[in-house]
Parts: sequence; structure tokens; C-alpha cells
Amino acid sequence: MKKVLIIASGGGHTGHSVALAQYLVDLGVEAEFVIPENDLWTRSSVRPYGEIVAETPKFLDPKDPLYLSLFKAPPAIIKSIKRIRGRYKIVVASGSNHSISSAISAWLKGSDIVSFEATERFLEPSRTIKILGGISKIVAFQWEEQKKFNPRGLVVGPFLGKVKYNAKDEGYILVTAGSYGYKKLFDEISKTDLKDVILQTGKVDPNQYKNSHKEWKAFNFDPDIERFIAHASVVITHFGRTAVESAIKYRKPTILSPNIEWKWMKNDIRLKESEIMAKKINAYYLRPDEVSRENILNAIEKVKKMSPPFYEDGAKKLADIIYSML
Repeated sequence: MKKVLIIASGGGHTGHSVALAQYLVDLGVEAEFVIPENDLWTRSSVRPYGEIVAETPKFLDPKDPLYLSLFKAPPAIIKSIKRIRGRYKIVVASGSNHSISSAISAWLKGSDIVSFEATERFLEPSRTIKILGGISKIVAFQWEEQKKFNPRGLVVGPFLGKVKYNAKDEGYILVTAGSYGYKKLFDEISKTDLKDVILQTGKVDPNQYKNSHKEWKAFNFDPDIERFIAHASVVITHFGRTAVESAIKYRKPTILSPNIEWKWMKNDIRLKESEIMAKKINAYYLRPDEVSRENILNAIEKVKKMSPPFYEDGAKKLADIIYSML
């Protein structure tokens, strides 16, 4: 059987990796995974599609300056070499710092590297592409704007993955801001008189919203958040894969509200990129300084009249390319 190792690096990167794995498995390819250490969500997400062969450390945290790689890289690569025991013809690296040490260790063992850029990048490349671009057989991009990051890159389209649920409108507003949560956004929505809200809070305590809104469904995490996206009337989310999945994959009216409480987003370039993404997927863009009860209610009404564009699934296209390489 043909086999591929996929480095599923957490958060949206794991979502992209699962989307790719779905199509590879359909082609008869055996997928195996490397995941971040102690990442329970990634572990549960990839298990249906293949075996987890290693858990490896992060190369750098998003907030770390690049010079720290001089100190963090050697031990991370050594650990990865020890933990990734097999030799694979192709190893796929998702656009996260976690992918770097694992991909380098696999490359040193003779594997061909396929790397793909994160969905959030429009103006500057991720560290992953900066570091792995030179040793990758293929650098796959999700948007035309990313082509400038590497002249050898190939634009395949946004990674969507298979539609898991039939899209329908059950009348509720889904609010989700990823694993970190966005307390200001949640607090302002809590001031509204909206009755039918499903709120995923991430690291923010959901109990305060449960107590003040008995009719709401509030929780930290749900590994099957896609089900809530598919059945929502409107989705309010942050800058990342969920916005693309909501608007493009499930055709949902989507409000994109970049979460500046997350350190990675406290950056003018990131904010500009979030605005670009909103335009690409025709989401309503709710600026950080516009997050208020009144503006949220106004956005909900306006976004219902906005239609998302259509894109081909980049995960399927990349899966076909990888299969031809095998």
C-alpha cells in the first residue's frame, strides 16, 4: 500500500491536514500522522483517517522571535528524528511552526517534503514556508496572493475537505473564536437579546454565559464543530480556517471578527490579512474597534444578504498531485 506521513500541527493546520487525508484515503493511500505533543483535539481529529506514529515538540511558539530557533531547533529536530522512526517517500508539512522540526528530520532521512501555506497568509509567508520552502518538492498555496512567497509554488485553492453534513438553517447564531476564545466579542453578544445562540468559548469560561442566558448552549470545545457550522443561520468567527469552512464549504453567511486578544493578532499585517480574507470569502468584516452590541446586531442583518463565492477544493487537488508522485 502507498503511504504518506502528514504532520498535523494543531488548530486550523490540523483541519487542513484532515481535509487532505480524506482525499488521500479515498485514493487508496495509507495516511499516518505526526501531531504536537499533548494535543488532544488533533489526536481525536486525525484518528479516523490513520495511525498517529509520533508526537513531537513545537519548533517555536507564535510569539517567539525567530532568533530563538538557534536554541530551540537542535533539540526539537533531535527529538523528531528519534520519534519518527519510519522512512516515507512523501511527508506533508502543514503551515505551522510545529511542522518544521518534524519535516526537517524526515528530509534528513531521505523523504520528499510537500509543504502547504496556512490559509491566513496573504502579505507575508509563514516561518514554515520560509524555512521549508527551499527543501520542499512542492510548495502548495491556497490563494493566488501567496504565489509571491515562493516562485516555485503551486496554487491549488483553499483547503475545504469533504462535506460532512447537509447544510441547513436551524435558526441559531453560531459564535466561535477558536481555541483561545475572544472574551470581548462574547461579552458584547451577551448584551444582546438574541435567544438562539450556540457559543464555543475556547479557553474562556463558558459558565458566565450559561448563567446569564439559560437558553444559550455554551461550551469550551466540541471536536465536531462542523456540525454546528452546517446547521447555523449565521456564523460569527475569527480569522482562520473556520471562516473559510463556514463561508465556502457550507455557504453560510459569515461574520469575520479578528481576535486581537490573541497575541499573534496584535499586528498590523495580521489585521490587514484578516480584512483581505473577509473580502476573498465575502464575509462581513467586523473590525476590532467596532465590536459592540449594536454593530453585531447590524452585522447579522447585513450578512444575511451576502453570498459567498465558489472555490474548488485545494485539498483534493493536492491529494491528486501527491498520489501521482507516489
